[in-house]
Amino acid sequence: MSSLHHIRPSHGSHWFSPSEPIEYTDEAFSFLTFKRRLMNTEPEPATKQVSSWRASLPDGILSKPQNGKQMLVYFLTRVFAFYLLLLILIMFGQRWLIYQPTRVKSLSVDQSNAPFGVVHEISTTTEDGLDLKGWHVLAGQVACTDEAACDAELDKGRPVVILLHGNGGNRLHRIEDCRLLASLNLHVFAFDYRGYAENPGSPSQTGLLKDARAIWKYAVRDRKIDPSRIILFGESLGGGVATLLASELCQQNTPPAGLILRSTFSSMVDAASSHFPWIPVSLLLWDRYPNQRLIANITCPILMIHGSADRIVPFELGEKLFAAAPAHSASGIPKRFVKIEQGTHNGLLYEARGKMVDAYHEFTSELFPTDPSTL
Repeated sequence: MSSLHHIRPSHGSHWFSPSEPIEYTDEAFSFLTFKRRLMNTEPEPATKQVSSWRASLPDGILSKPQNGKQMLVYFLTRVFAFYLLLLILIMFGQRWLIYQPTRVKSLSVDQSNAPFGVVHEISTTTEDGLDLKGWHVLAGQVACTDEAACDAELDKGRPVVILLHGNGGNRLHRIEDCRLLASLNLHVFAFDYRGYAENPGSPSQTGLLKDARAIWKYAVRDRKIDPSRIILFGESLGGGVATLLASELCQQNTPPAGLILRSTFSSMVDAASSHFPWIPVSLLLWDRYPNQRLIANITCPILMIHGSADRIVPFELGEKLFAAAPAHSASGIPKRFVKIEQGTHNGLLYEARGKMVDAYHEFTSELFPTDPSTL
């Protein structure tokens, strides 16, 4: 019969405190004493093990620096190790830094605080099978009670704006943009990207382009809207998505009626470098949004708006993007740049609402000489 060992748990083990000792047989200790029994020897003292381990290392590797040169090398080695670790963290966490969605279980029309029948829920499916939810904000004071009535309103020929929002929040945070555009008698399709609001998936440049394609197809194929009536509107990062889509559409000879870019950067590399000049962004970045290169492919009229006090996307990057755009559209309409003095990144709608309304109205009037309000 095996001998018994009596062990009483420490009083500090508050999560487990039996009143009687716990009994373990010798067999229960067999794994812990396997090496000792196999070798028929006692374990080496800890101090001897440490000494043996240290002896196997190169001379001087664990010694403290003794002079200024050694101290400098010691310091620089640790700074480099920290910098390298930081680069690794940034590389693998970059999409968490770029995309900052507000997720919700559901986002109902009621949350838009719009009158009944002015905002309607819409949805589409991407080429990789994700269902995207969005809102149709009707033009002007129009209201309808069902999809058939909304289709009838769309058939009247008013222009439609596809709104592609920035990197943060969701479509609810753009409801004021939708209202402003609707006040100009424009229909607005405001979808959320994958990973935003209640939509499944995770955002990336490739994924957001797939989302934009799906929204375009929803407008053209499902709602039977002619491309010549559709304006792409991109805000901040959404301007990068809009540029990707517009470039693709123009190369396919199905350009939109126009492109509006607000507070948009020349490239994600430029935008990130402006905030982190000490990081080799061009080597690490996955989602590059090369707007400066792609905008040269765009043949439709372009309107750009940027605040001079933008600290998120510096004003200079907006100017750089504008300089790369074609001087005129294929139809001869010159590109336009509206500078909002002291305008910030997120506050333009409130800081210069009147100036923005005028810019949108002038641009859409040139695109659609017939006043949309008469349609």
